Amino acid sequence: MPDPHDALKTPPVVFDLTGTNVGRFIVGARLGMGGMGLVYRAEDTTLKRVVAIKRLAPQSQFDERDRDRFLREAQRASALNHPNVAAIYDVLQHRGEILLVMEYVEGFTLRQRMTQPILIEEFLEIAAQCAEGLGAAHEKRILHGDIKPENIMLTASRRVKILDFGVAKRFSIGIATEATESLNSVDASINGTPAYMAPEVLMQKPYDGRADIFSLGLVFYEVLSGKQPFLTESFAGTVGLVLHAEPLTVHEMNPRVPPSLSVIVGKMMIKDPTLRYPNVQAVANHLRILQQGGTFQSTTKAEKSKHRPRVSLRGVTLLTLAVLMAGYALFHHYLGSAKQGNAAVLPAKQILAVLPFHPLESNSKLTALGRGLVESVAAKLAGLAEDRSLEVIPARNMQEKSATSLEDARRLFGANLGLAVTLEQSGNLMRVSYSMLDAKSGGTIGSDSITVPANDVFAVEDDVADGASRALQWKLRPGEQGSLRIHGTSQPAAYNNYLQARGYLLDYTKSENVDNAIIMVRQALKQDPNFGMARAALGEAYWRKYLLTKAKSWTSQARKECREAVELGNAGASGHMCLGLVDDGTGRYKEAETEYQRAVELEPTNENAYIGLALAFEHQGAADGAEKTYQRAIETHPQSWVSHNAMGTFYYRQGEYDNAVLMFRKVTQLAPEDFAGYVNLGATYNNTGRYAEAIEPLTKSIALRPVYAAFSNLGTAYFGLLEYAEAAKAYEKAIKVDPEQYVSWGNLGIVRYYAGDKGEAAVPFHKAVELASQELKVNPRNAEVLGDLASYYAMLGERDRALMALEKSLQSEHNDKDLIFNAADVYNQLGETGLALEWLAKAVHAGYSVEKFRNTPNFRNLVGNPQYDELIRKGSLTG
Repeated sequence: MPDPHDALKTPPVVFDLTGTNVGRFIVGARLGMGGMGLVYRAEDTTLKRVVAIKRLAPQSQFDERDRDRFLREAQRASALNHPNVAAIYDVLQHRGEILLVMEYVEGFTLRQRMTQPILIEEFLEIAAQCAEGLGAAHEKRILHGDIKPENIMLTASRRVKILDFGVAKRFSIGIATEATESLNSVDASINGTPAYMAPEVLMQKPYDGRADIFSLGLVFYEVLSGKQPFLTESFAGTVGLVLHAEPLTVHEMNPRVPPSLSVIVGKMMIKDPTLRYPNVQAVANHLRILQQGGTFQSTTKAEKSKHRPRVSLRGVTLLTLAVLMAGYALFHHYLGSAKQGNAAVLPAKQILAVLPFHPLESNSKLTALGRGLVESVAAKLAGLAEDRSLEVIPARNMQEKSATSLEDARRLFGANLGLAVTLEQSGNLMRVSYSMLDAKSGGTIGSDSITVPANDVFAVEDDVADGASRALQWKLRPGEQGSLRIHGTSQPAAYNNYLQARGYLLDYTKSENVDNAIIMVRQALKQDPNFGMARAALGEAYWRKYLLTKAKSWTSQARKECREAVELGNAGASGHMCLGLVDDGTGRYKEAETEYQRAVELEPTNENAYIGLALAFEHQGAADGAEKTYQRAIETHPQSWVSHNAMGTFYYRQGEYDNAVLMFRKVTQLAPEDFAGYVNLGATYNNTGRYAEAIEPLTKSIALRPVYAAFSNLGTAYFGLLEYAEAAKAYEKAIKVDPEQYVSWGNLGIVRYYAGDKGEAAVPFHKAVELASQELKVNPRNAEVLGDLASYYAMLGERDRALMALEKSLQSEHNDKDLIFNAADVYNQLGETGLALEWLAKAVHAGYSVEKFRNTPNFRNLVGNPQYDELIRKGSLTG
């Protein structure tokens, strides 16, 4: 009677799958054959994507132990989802055999890339991505077991993809005579390629992720030195060298390799696993630090040993394994209006507007993600613009002006290019589409779309940034390629939440947006507590929360998160800007200068860093340093209304009103549909006593966006014209828009005071005092707030408090002409006419405009006083 198991022992004929249907897959051409079997290109008819189907080799296909192991390892590996790991989508059973559905990766193997020289900058980026992909697997307790150059792919968009996780190590055919082929004959628990295996694996001792670190170190060694240190003609010879030989360092083999990099590779290859890196994320961190100019020194005994057996090295024969590739394409599918083979003609001076994200569906989280994504892409492109003829206008600048279209960007900013991004989510998949547009014609220069797992935000951002740089016809240096892929975390989910938080923070004037940002960034930090940029975002969100609520407790929380972001060392400029924001807002101006200066050094094109640095100089009284820094911001971003507006407000505070008017007029030219330029132009007219002229731009500003500042300045214009009723109405509207602004309450009190309703004035004065006192708890040195308090106390008749606040304000900013004028006003309210005239003369001498106060009621009681009349006459003549 025949043995029923004989059928399993004799495999049937295996038919070619090409042209057949396997479930929902249409199988196309065979891509290659490797140790584990055949690889086919196929189309997923349901999800409309190209995949690779791996077919177990006949020798393994009909072995029950192998079949079970195949299923088990494939199921474990399918849990991996990382941009540097080739994903496993599904496992199928078809006509009695098992098929593996995997991500289709176009490109070439690291082995193939090694046939040409690799610059250190390019190597560092490849190495860091390898470590990050391996780290993602280790976090899920999945080992690779067969790390070698053949299992590392480089895609068209310069992304590393590690192949065969959880599969190659289990199902490779062992050929003992070829040491570089996969081993499956020593023991069931030993799988891999001997020349790249860790000593503990070969000795069948317990091992963990540090075994993969050893293998990856050997790959790095081979790439950098050109030699595989342990390869011999025989299996036994190879194993002997792995176990006992200490090769020369990479730097000794190739002096062009930096010693610090040699130290990293040497530590990965230490034979004792307890002396290696404890985890692969530590390797990735050191590689990224090296990319940014850091160094390392050899510290372990094993690394410093001078008495090592020397190894005879020889060249390595190239191997051909099954890889997912379609030729040697260097660029992935990229559509455009330009004819194939002809690059689009781009403007010599490129002004690129990254258009605001507009969701295709009602999904608040997807909207926040999209907004954060375009902001991050804009920042990365801007970081590459320093030595190129490019200016990037981020989406936030357009949003602040309510600009939505490419035509708006062309008209308001002079943009000649636009980058538009859309996202669509369907279940667990996300489709991202992006287009580079010609602003003049509206035509498409280049466009592309990809579909990725919804939580693979790395792939989304990297492909958009890569596509934009290609459309701009940039030839990126290796270091620049790396900068596009620095996300600050290896956790896609953490980065997803971080981008959503950044999207919410783009409109931090809304309390619900700040609250949502805090929720999302806290979630990101749960997923990766060492995510420095997320911690900086949390610090900023806490500070925005303080500005909205005036609750002092938020300031200490903000400082704590910002400081931790800086201490983590991976937050980049964002950590220093976060701390600079809080330091400046709490009166630590010198510390703020230091933080913003560091941010500028890290990101020389960061407009907000320049503006923060200029403010820190200004708050220390260093007007020259502030002016030069504002000018650097304008030179870096000549089409940005933000920098021009910042410099205009600087001139305004310095009393250089003619320069301020020029700047604010420039702002209204750059952004004619934005309210900010009109508010500030009206405020400047007020400060020069041109109250009637101020009304038109302030009214226009309110029509565009009714913010409290516009109403407050409009009230001041009417007050200067002695139209008290209209002034009171404007201040009341300002309070309705934002009841937490003490200035509006104080101004309403002043109007009622001079209108003769001193009893009615007391209520808004007391509210103003309450709110201003809360601000002083955060920054006790805020001279402007102290000066305003002095005025309110004087009008309330609280002499001692008025004088105390006045003294503190003058101590903080003793040369500020507005504070000097305020002193004159306070002394006049308190009946100290002599002191009032003395300080009023000082204010005029310091540049305070006589026209601003000559017709206001503040000093009406002094009209007819010879000293006052003479001061007005001389001041008017000087003006």
